[in-house]
Amino acid sequence: MKKKNTLLTFIAQACSYAQEHIDDADAWATDPASREELLQCVSYQAACFLSQNTVDGGGGVEWDIVLEDLTAYPKKSVEAWCVIIQTNVDYFGGWK
Repeated sequence: MKKKNTLLTFIAQACSYAQEHIDDADAWATDPASREELLQCVSYQAACFLSQNTVDGGGGVEWDIVLEDLTAYPKKSVEAWCVIIQTNVDYFGGWK
Protein backbone atom coordinates (compact mmCIF):
# COMPACT_ATOMS: atom_id res chain seq x y z
CA MET A 1 0.00 0.00 0.00
CA LYS A 2 2.91 2.36 0.67
CA LYS A 3 4.08 2.17 -2.96
CA LYS A 4 0.59 3.04 -4.22
CA ASN A 5 0.27 6.02 -1.89
CA THR A 6 3.73 7.20 -2.89
CA LEU A 7 2.90 6.96 -6.60
CA LEU A 8 -0.42 8.75 -6.10
CA THR A 9 1.35 11.57 -4.26
CA PHE A 10 4.13 11.71 -6.85
CA ILE A 11 1.71 12.08 -9.79
CA ALA A 12 -0.36 14.63 -7.84
CA GLN A 13 2.75 16.65 -7.00
CA ALA A 14 3.91 16.59 -10.61
CA CYS A 15 0.56 17.97 -11.76
CA SER A 16 0.39 20.60 -9.02
CA TYR A 17 3.97 21.72 -9.57
CA ALA A 18 3.37 21.98 -13.32
CA GLN A 19 0.56 24.43 -12.55
CA GLU A 20 2.72 26.45 -10.17
CA HIS A 21 2.54 29.70 -12.11
CA ILE A 22 -0.75 29.16 -13.95
CA ASP A 23 -2.21 32.31 -12.37
CA ASP A 24 0.82 34.43 -13.29
CA ALA A 25 0.23 36.11 -16.67
CA ASP A 26 3.92 37.07 -16.82
CA ALA A 27 5.02 33.43 -16.56
CA TRP A 28 2.31 31.71 -18.61
CA ALA A 29 0.46 32.50 -21.79
CA THR A 30 -3.11 33.47 -21.03
CA ASP A 31 -4.31 31.64 -24.14
CA PRO A 32 -5.71 28.20 -23.17
CA ALA A 33 -4.29 26.60 -26.33
CA SER A 34 -0.79 27.72 -25.36
CA ARG A 35 -1.17 26.36 -21.83
CA GLU A 36 -2.45 23.12 -23.32
CA GLU A 37 0.63 22.82 -25.51
CA LEU A 38 2.96 23.52 -22.60
CA LEU A 39 1.32 21.00 -20.27
CA GLN A 40 0.89 18.08 -22.68
CA CYS A 41 3.98 16.31 -21.41
CA VAL A 42 2.71 16.32 -17.81
CA SER A 43 -0.58 14.76 -18.85
CA TYR A 44 1.30 12.18 -20.92
CA GLN A 45 3.44 11.35 -17.89
CA ALA A 46 0.33 10.82 -15.74
CA ALA A 47 -1.20 8.62 -18.46
CA CYS A 48 1.95 6.48 -18.61
CA PHE A 49 1.99 5.93 -14.85
CA LEU A 50 -1.72 5.06 -14.85
CA SER A 51 -1.26 2.71 -17.78
CA GLN A 52 1.54 0.81 -16.06
CA ASN A 53 0.13 0.78 -12.54
CA THR A 54 -3.63 0.26 -12.75
CA VAL A 55 -5.51 -3.00 -13.25
CA ASP A 56 -7.14 -2.02 -16.55
CA GLY A 57 -4.74 0.70 -17.66
CA GLY A 58 -2.67 -1.65 -19.76
CA GLY A 59 -5.46 -1.55 -22.33
CA GLY A 60 -4.61 2.09 -22.92
CA VAL A 61 -4.88 5.40 -21.13
CA GLU A 62 -5.45 8.47 -23.27
CA TRP A 63 -2.47 10.83 -23.17
CA ASP A 64 -4.67 13.83 -22.36
CA ILE A 65 -6.31 12.23 -19.33
CA VAL A 66 -5.60 15.19 -17.02
CA LEU A 67 -4.87 17.91 -19.58
CA GLU A 68 -8.16 19.72 -19.08
CA ASP A 69 -7.59 19.81 -15.31
CA LEU A 70 -4.02 20.97 -15.84
CA THR A 71 -4.99 23.90 -18.03
CA ALA A 72 -7.99 25.01 -15.96
CA TYR A 73 -7.83 27.83 -13.45
CA PRO A 74 -7.23 28.05 -10.59
CA LYS A 75 -4.12 26.09 -9.63
CA LYS A 76 -5.07 22.96 -7.73
CA SER A 77 -3.43 21.81 -4.52
CA VAL A 78 -1.62 18.49 -4.21
CA GLU A 79 -4.59 17.24 -2.20
CA ALA A 80 -7.02 18.19 -4.98
CA TRP A 81 -4.78 16.45 -7.50
CA CYS A 82 -4.78 13.31 -5.33
CA VAL A 83 -8.56 13.21 -5.66
CA ILE A 84 -8.39 13.71 -9.45
CA ILE A 85 -5.72 11.04 -9.89
CA GLN A 86 -7.43 8.56 -7.56
CA THR A 87 -10.70 9.02 -9.46
CA ASN A 88 -8.86 8.03 -12.63
CA VAL A 89 -7.19 5.12 -10.85
CA ASP A 90 -10.61 3.89 -9.74
CA TYR A 91 -11.91 4.22 -13.33
CA PHE A 92 -9.09 1.95 -14.47
CA GLY A 93 -9.85 -0.75 -11.90
CA GLY A 94 -7.67 0.42 -9.04
CA TRP A 95 -3.95 0.05 -8.38
CA LYS A 96 -2.18 -3.15 -9.36
